[in-house]
Amino acid sequence: MQNSKPIITAENLIFRYPRSQFKLEFPKLEVAVGTHCVITGPSGCGKTTWLRLLSGIESAQTGEITIKGRRLSKLTNKAIRTFRNQNFGFIFQDFRLVEYLSLRDNILLGVMLGSKSARAPAISRLDELASRVGIADLLPRRVIKLSRGEMQRVAVCRALIHNPAVIFADEPTANLDPKNRDIIWDLINSEARVNDATVLAVSHDTDSIGRFDKVVELDSLMETAAS
Repeated sequence: MQNSKPIITAENLIFRYPRSQFKLEFPKLEVAVGTHCVITGPSGCGKTTWLRLLSGIESAQTGEITIKGRRLSKLTNKAIRTFRNQNFGFIFQDFRLVEYLSLRDNILLGVMLGSKSARAPAISRLDELASRVGIADLLPRRVIKLSRGEMQRVAVCRALIHNPAVIFADEPTANLDPKNRDIIWDLINSEARVNDATVLAVSHDTDSIGRFDKVVELDSLMETAAS
């Protein structure tokens, strides 16, 4: 259920890559608890960077990001990593899987590196999640033996396994056929609804835009900052 209370607030952000003309700037954005928000815009406009800023992976030169009442600029690098591991689920474009580990170990990797109290609930729901995306029979297999579509589904399970408060999804269905694309979106949306989680996604999949409560056109946001 969507809540009016913001879980993410970003204000007066300006980000530049060193030795590059690229600049990302926007004045303010609030995302309420339980909102499913998608970021759209042409290739190269900064959608992935925008997602990385909001999740604390990248740091802006100016501005402030507050998530669950925590100002990221006030946290040490170690504290930010711990905070992300406890509260966020990530689906990266390049998957970031460990090739020599099994699917099972990849899905549970973040959980096993975190608190002991989070391990048992995650392990107990692993088989269910894997079954819902059609990879239950592959769990003992090493990731290096998978297709890109199968890797994508492993990455989705890893992001959802610990019931995160915020799900960051960067093109989570890019390597999937229409049937599996719908399965993944249904899974992300249903898991988020059950846990009142917030979804922040980047997607070129125009057929899936209707699944989201909030659509952010990055170009329009930046034009507002420039006006």
